[in-house]
Amino acid sequence: MLFSNPDYPLFLIAVFFLYALSRFGGARGRWARIAIMILLGDLVFLLIAKDPDLLWDPLGNVLYRLAGNYYSDATLTWPLATMVEHWVVGLAVIAGAVEVGKRAGGWLQSERGQRVVAFGLVVAVLATGATVWIAWYDAALVDVSNAIAAHGHLLVLAILGIGIGAAQVENHRTLGRVVILFVASGLFYQAWAVAMPGAYKYLLALLLFTIVLDYYLGIWIEKTEAPAARKALVIVSLCSNLGILFFFKYAYFAHVTSHPLILPAGISFHTFQSLSYTIDVYRRQLRATRSPIQFATFVLFFPQLVAGPIVRAQDLLPQLADLPMLELEKATRGLYRIVVGLFKKIALADTLAISIVDRVFDTPGHFTSLEVLAGVYGYALQIYLDFSAYSDIAIGSADVLGFDLPENFRTPYRSSNLQEFWRRWHISLSTWLRDYLYVTLGGSRGAPWRTYVNLSLTMLLGGLWHGASWTFVVWGGLHGFGLAVTRFFQRHVAQARAMIVWCGAVAAGGVAILELARWDDTWSVLAFSWITLTPLWAVLTAWLAHVDWKPIPPAKSRPFAVEALRVGSCIAGAGVLVALQYGEPVTWIALVAVAWALAIAADVEDGGVPPVGVIVRRALAVILTFNYVCLAWIFFRAPTFDGALAVLRQLADGSWGHANVTPLVQAALLIGLACHFWADGTFRWLRDRFVAAPPIVQGLVLAIAALVLRELSHAKLVKFIYFEF
Repeated sequence: MLFSNPDYPLFLIAVFFLYALSRFGGARGRWARIAIMILLGDLVFLLIAKDPDLLWDPLGNVLYRLAGNYYSDATLTWPLATMVEHWVVGLAVIAGAVEVGKRAGGWLQSERGQRVVAFGLVVAVLATGATVWIAWYDAALVDVSNAIAAHGHLLVLAILGIGIGAAQVENHRTLGRVVILFVASGLFYQAWAVAMPGAYKYLLALLLFTIVLDYYLGIWIEKTEAPAARKALVIVSLCSNLGILFFFKYAYFAHVTSHPLILPAGISFHTFQSLSYTIDVYRRQLRATRSPIQFATFVLFFPQLVAGPIVRAQDLLPQLADLPMLELEKATRGLYRIVVGLFKKIALADTLAISIVDRVFDTPGHFTSLEVLAGVYGYALQIYLDFSAYSDIAIGSADVLGFDLPENFRTPYRSSNLQEFWRRWHISLSTWLRDYLYVTLGGSRGAPWRTYVNLSLTMLLGGLWHGASWTFVVWGGLHGFGLAVTRFFQRHVAQARAMIVWCGAVAAGGVAILELARWDDTWSVLAFSWITLTPLWAVLTAWLAHVDWKPIPPAKSRPFAVEALRVGSCIAGAGVLVALQYGEPVTWIALVAVAWALAIAADVEDGGVPPVGVIVRRALAVILTFNYVCLAWIFFRAPTFDGALAVLRQLADGSWGHANVTPLVQAALLIGLACHFWADGTFRWLRDRFVAAPPIVQGLVLAIAALVLRELSHAKLVKFIYFEF
C-alpha cells in the first residue's frame, strides 16, 4: 500500500481509532469497545484482502457485506452452512484470543513469556518457509497460497485479539497497544506482498526471519564479553542483512541470477534500520530489547517502513517501550503535514514527472536543449518533492499516533555548498552513512588525505546502495569526490582568493585543451571537464559561503503589518489555484510572484534581513551548488549510461525551442521552486493557524484540500521514487 493509494486515509483512520481505543480499559462499555476494535481490525484487513468473504468474524462479515458493493472483486461466496461454520470458528478464535490477552498479558510481558513469543516466531517463520518450498517443489504453490489466504484472517484475529484483550487491563496495556501496531504494520507490508507472484507473497515471513535473527543476535552481543565473539556476532548480523539485500538487489547485476528479481518493498530502509540496532548494541550505545514484539514493530512500523526516514533503534524503541500519549495538537499538526505531503506529491511531483521529466529522460533526442534543461531541473524538483512528500506523510502519520520520527529534509536546494546539501538532503541516510560507514572507515581522523578518501568511499557505497547500476556509482562518485574537494578548500578558505585564480587558470586551460583536442570519446571529455572545472566550482562555493553575518533587524516591530502580509500571501496563493483553472499563464505567474514576495516580506518584517552582500554571495553559492547537484541527478535518473550521455549531448546542442515547456510545466516548475524557497516563518504561521482553528474549520479546510487534490490528481499512478530502493 502506498501513501498515495486512495485506501491509505481510511487505513490510517482505522488504525488511529483502533490504537486510541486501546488506551482505555475498565468494565464500563468493555464489550462495545472490544466489538468496535474488532470491526476496525476487520476493516484494516479488508483494505488489503478486498474480499468480505475472507472475514471469519461474523459481525464484520455481515456489516461489511451490507456496506455496499465497494469490494467488487470478491472471489468466494460461501453456502450458508459453510458461512455459519466459519462464523462459529471465527467467534471462538476471537473470544479465546481476547481472553488470553486479558488473563495471560502479564505472563506474555515477562522475560519467560517473551522468550516463548520469540521461539513461536521462529517456528512460524521456519514452518512458512518449509511450506512454501515444498509447495513450490510440488508445483502446488498457487493452491497452497489460496488456502492460506482463505484462513489468513483467523491468524490476524488471533494476534489482534490478544492485543485487544491485553489492552483491557491497565498493567498489560502497553503490550496490547504494541501488538495492535505490530498487526497493522504487518498488514501494511502484506498489502504490497499479496499482489506479488509466487513465493514473493511470503516476503513478510522473510522479513520476520531477519527480525528474529537480529533480536537474538542483539541479546547475545550484549551478554558476550569476549571482543572476538562479539565482533563475530555483529558480523553475522551484517552478513545476514546485507546478504539478503545483495541477493535481491545486486544478484542480477553481479550475474548471480539469470533474471532480475522483484525488489522487496523498502528492503534498503529496513535493512539499515535493523543494522543500526545490532551495531549500537555492539558499541554499547543501546541495551538489547527483550521484547520481540517491540523489536518487530520497530522494524515494521508502517509510517516509515517502505521509504523511510531510516529510524534508529535508540530513537523509536524507547517510544515503543514507554508509549507516548496521544496529543490532539500533535495529531492536528500531523494531519496538516500529511496534506502538505500529498500536495507536493500529487500536484507538483507527479505533474512534473508526467508532463516533462519522464518524456525527456526516455527520449532526450526528441527535445531541444532548453526543454532538456527544463526536464533536468524538473527532475531535481520532482525527486525532492516526491521523497520529501513521503517523509512528510510518514512523519505526519506517526504524529497522529503520538510518535516522533526524525526530520528527513530541510529545503536542501537552499544549500550553499555540497557539504550543507547533505546536511539537508535525506538526513536519515546521510547521518546513517556518516555514523556507521564514514566513522568506521576512520572519518576525519588521521591525515587529511584519509578524510578525502573516506568521504569518497562513503558516497560511492551510498550510490551503490540506491541500486545495482553503474549510473548510481557515478552519481555517488560525483558527490563523494565533490565533497572531498569541497572539504579541501574549506580547510584552506583563508587562501581562497589566490586559489580562485589558480583554479580559474586550470579551468581555462582545460577548456582550451578540449577545444584544441576535439576528442571523440565522450567519457574522456566528461572526465577531463570534471577534473579541470570542479576545483574552481568547489573553491568558489567554499569562499562564497564562508561569511559571518547577523540579520539587520527591522526598525520597528509592527505585528499588524506582518499579519497582513501573511494573510495577503495566503490569498494570493489561493488565487493561483483559481488562475490555473480559469486564467492565462501571465495571471498565475504574477500571483505566484506576489504570494512569494508577500511571504518573504512578512518574514523580513518579522525578523530582519541579511546584508545585501551576504544575500548576493549566498545566492551565487546556492546556484553553483544546485547546478552541480543537477548534473549528478542526470546519472541518478537516466536508466543507462547511454541515456545519461544522450541527455548531456542534447544539453550541449544549444537549441532553444521550448514548445514542450507548456504552461503546465511552467506552473509546476515555478510553484515547486516558490514552495522550496518559501518563507519559513510564514509556513509556520500558516500551520499554527490551522492547529489553533476550531475543529469545524479544520474539517472544512481538510475537505477543501481533499477536493483540490482530487482535481489536481492524474489518471496515471506515479509511484513514489524511493519506493523502488
